[in-house]
Amino acid sequence: MSAFEPLKVFSPVIAMIAEISIFGGVTDAQWETVLPKLDRGTFKKGDAIFRKDEEPTHIYILQSGKVELVLADEAVTIEKKRLGPGECFGQVSLMAMHRHTVTAIAEEDCVIVGLSRHALIELQKKDIALFALLMMNVARELARRLMLTDNLLLHYVHTHGEEGKETGNLASGLWGREN
Repeated sequence: MSAFEPLKVFSPVIAMIAEISIFGGVTDAQWETVLPKLDRGTFKKGDAIFRKDEEPTHIYILQSGKVELVLADEAVTIEKKRLGPGECFGQVSLMAMHRHTVTAIAEEDCVIVGLSRHALIELQKKDIALFALLMMNVARELARRLMLTDNLLLHYVHTHGEEGKETGNLASGLWGREN
């Protein structure tokens, strides 16, 4: 596993990261602020980029390779998602200021571009408008994921009949009575 170091050459990543939703609406002037704050890390096949229950350090953008997000506990391991170049991950934990809920494993040798928690705090202090734009974009991405989760829960309830209805009641109990 590699430690992150400052990204020195921006040209190979500019087009890729400009397409990522969390950077939507960033102006040319704001890119001049963001790019020098990016880090780069390399990971070998099988390396953990981060592990469940670790403190988040970055928002990760996969430049090359493949990453698998794995949700696991003592009894069950679930492949949550496979990621390819241009995909972003880790933003949920970083924004929520919560430990990672999944483990990210390099399925191939990977190059990852990251925006660190430290860089985000600097942006908050020096360019609140840019910080707010990035956080609003992350919030939109989280809302999209929540809608997907809601749809998966509804699908589960519909396909599991009475058993699913009990699960649905349990879920509403976990979320509280207000929706």
